[in-house]
Amino acid sequence: MSDQASRLRSMAQGQHPEAPLFAARVLAITSGKGGVGKTNVVAGLAQALAQQGQRVVVMDADFGLANLDILLGLAPKYTLEHVLRGEKVLEEILLESAYGVRIIPASSGIQELTRLDTVSELRLVQGLQRVAETADWLLIDTAAGIHDSVLKLLMAAQEVVLVTTPEPTSLVDAYAMVKVLHLRDAAKPLWLLVNNGQSLEEAQETVEQLQAATERFLGKQIRVLGMIPADPHVLQAVRQQKGVVDLFPRSPAAQTFQALAGHLLGQVSLQPGGFAAFWRQLASDDAP
Repeated sequence: MSDQASRLRSMAQGQHPEAPLFAARVLAITSGKGGVGKTNVVAGLAQALAQQGQRVVVMDADFGLANLDILLGLAPKYTLEHVLRGEKVLEEILLESAYGVRIIPASSGIQELTRLDTVSELRLVQGLQRVAETADWLLIDTAAGIHDSVLKLLMAAQEVVLVTTPEPTSLVDAYAMVKVLHLRDAAKPLWLLVNNGQSLEEAQETVEQLQAATERFLGKQIRVLGMIPADPHVLQAVRQQKGVVDLFPRSPAAQTFQALAGHLLGQVSLQPGGFAAFWRQLASDDAP
């Protein structure tokens, strides 16, 4: 095991004075392909959880197309890049959105979390430990696809939400993601969320098609989180750079996010040292 991994594991296990353990839920939201509304889902779940009294931190881990801040109308002066270079500490780059949701803004084009040098990695993990001490949820907005850096984040998270749409190409890519995750860890908790469904019947058909494929070829049953209905309020909120839960709280999409947040609160267990376990896995030598 490398000295870098040893040091990070020690910190994650609470053996470092700046790395206390705490209780948190770490949830990664991902998709097999882009264009399925994943970042809208992240924003909706984050605001809906915060509405219900939860302290939420969202990390934008899509370093290729970092856009969570744009979606929420935030203008970061500093990003993770400044933290990794040692110019700022994590607390100085945090952005606050509606309902007190805190955003860790990414910067397009910087190195992935799994490819940082030792010094940058230590800066990041220490900052995340401090910030997450006051969080009930750490939501990770990953890039789309099955790249190694994305898979490592998914394997490290406590649970994964896979976002798809009813389109055939989205379903094919969603199955590919399920297959890759299953081969790496068959026990990894995985939720399926159908976004932009035109009807409950269409969403159910989407779920059944994906479940049939995973049961036949993988012997795996996917848990279903639900469906976000096609709702013109979502596009209106995007255009106004606000979360739909914030701008149109009574809209069908916002009410669905609120229901899904309540469901997650009841179904995702609270694990002591949640973030510590997340980073310990992320910093391990074993590739996904």
